[in-house]
Amino acid sequence: MAYNFRRFLKITYLSFFKTEGTLARLSPKRILVLIVFYTLYVIVEVSTWISFLLDDIFFPNYRKREVEQPLFIVGNPRSGTTFLHRLIAKDEANFTSLRLWQILFAPSVTQRKIGKTVAGLDRKLGGALHKILFKIDRGIRASNVMHRISLLIPEEDEYLMIHCGSTIISGLFFGFPREAYPFVYFDQRIPKREKRRDMRFYRHCLQRHLHAHDIEGKHILSKNPYFTPKVDALYRRFPDAKIIYLARNPLKVIPSYASLSAHWWRLLCEPEERYPHMEYVLTATQHWYRYPVDRLEEAPEENRIFVNFHDLVADPDRVVREIYDRFDLEITPEFEAVLKEETEKAKNHKSRHKYSLEAVGLTHQEILTTYSDVFERWGFDREIE
Repeated sequence: MAYNFRRFLKITYLSFFKTEGTLARLSPKRILVLIVFYTLYVIVEVSTWISFLLDDIFFPNYRKREVEQPLFIVGNPRSGTTFLHRLIAKDEANFTSLRLWQILFAPSVTQRKIGKTVAGLDRKLGGALHKILFKIDRGIRASNVMHRISLLIPEEDEYLMIHCGSTIISGLFFGFPREAYPFVYFDQRIPKREKRRDMRFYRHCLQRHLHAHDIEGKHILSKNPYFTPKVDALYRRFPDAKIIYLARNPLKVIPSYASLSAHWWRLLCEPEERYPHMEYVLTATQHWYRYPVDRLEEAPEENRIFVNFHDLVADPDRVVREIYDRFDLEITPEFEAVLKEETEKAKNHKSRHKYSLEAVGLTHQEILTTYSDVFERWGFDREIE
């Protein structure tokens, strides 16, 4: 494994010396964000890479773990990937997923073992540390109505790639979407050597997860909008992988994704525009609507399935059963009860995330024209507001 210092140093240089005219301009708020980030990031990465080294010394057998038939959920952001991921993750008889705390702070076997030991000591001493962490997590969960985040629930493991310095997230987090574009077209534009190194690193992280918890007979379940342009790389690294591609009406996806992106940029930067870098949102979503579908259609049917978001939210039970039938998975009685419960909840769910095309500076007709082939392929409603 190797850390991508080239990309890290470039984004660092841009963040401190090339901010003029960007949303990452060095305001007092932005300087504070960078100080906090670099302080925490250096601490976390030094401890993580020391732990990776210790894994190779004390737990080398993690490399022998087979990542068998992993299931990847991909699709444009705001297309229901989180809903489907967290629903299927409740099937603990078939699947295992990485929690956010594991992804960010404990990707190694060594860190997981240390964490387990500390948690055990904390319980014996009254659980003070657990209570503090739970309060912090409750604050994190309450802070975002657009995408519910918690350290304790399954999350997209593209964040694992932060630990090797090669991820689309760095360009987006630092406010330089231009640096994210190679990852928008991952299968086509990332150099082959870097691509192999990234996917090898990712596979090792999954092997570490399985080894740390001695997991046998379960499949990795991963949800990643940012893996959408990586479907070929996924099949090359995991030839028996199963992939679910989710699609939602562009009239809903585009304003929702623009709103979410703007929220994070306002949190980390001080953009002058309310919805900055709309060209990135439009470029990324267009490619992610088209390329993955074309590539997946080349794969055997038993290794992929296409899901319409609007069918999923209307009847999760039926759609999940179709997925399980396609991939020859068994639904346990426990998970069957979960499906029925979630289907009832879906009938009454109303999103608190408010957005509109007009607010982000686009018109109804612009979306119909730009994504005309997407509407044709999926049969999406062209009149939906």
